[in-house]
Amino acid sequence: MSLKSFFSAALLCAGAAHAADFKAAYVDISRAVQEVDEGKAAKTRLTALGEKKTKEIEKEKAALQAEVEAYTRQKSAMDEKLAAEKELTLQKKAYEFAQKTEKTRQELADSERKELGAIIPKLEQLLGQIAQREGLTMIFDKGSSGLAWAPPSLDLTNELIRMYNAQFKGSSKKDGAGAK
Repeated sequence: MSLKSFFSAALLCAGAAHAADFKAAYVDISRAVQEVDEGKAAKTRLTALGEKKTKEIEKEKAALQAEVEAYTRQKSAMDEKLAAEKELTLQKKAYEFAQKTEKTRQELADSERKELGAIIPKLEQLLGQIAQREGLTMIFDKGSSGLAWAPPSLDLTNELIRMYNAQFKGSSKKDGAGAK
């Protein structure tokens, strides 16, 4: 056996010994966030808030459209100066409406990040407990790790959801609480 072959065999044996110690699993964090009781309650609150904001925006949009239609019908009867002033006012209102719509969209996105983002540290805490209990070296997030395939037996998502709901039962706000 050559010296090169000896070192290659030694490295393979060392790698195999470390591989025997390596134990991994995976979880779908986004699914867990959506399926824990606190996440479901947050989604209900967020949906209600979104519907309320959408109704407000739709009402303003309809009022602005009605104003534009009225202007369009009356424009031919107006003198040029008045028509130009009215058109400028309508353009300003349309711009303000677009800004308000974007601000509302941002507020809803921020509310979602805040509501659902508060769940993730708790999930990570529980994952640490599971990893320690099971002797896991790593737990991958199915959604963001680029995990192409793993057997379903390594999926910890359902266990994580059950543990979360048991440990943080009183954490979720009542439906409608905290909604603006």
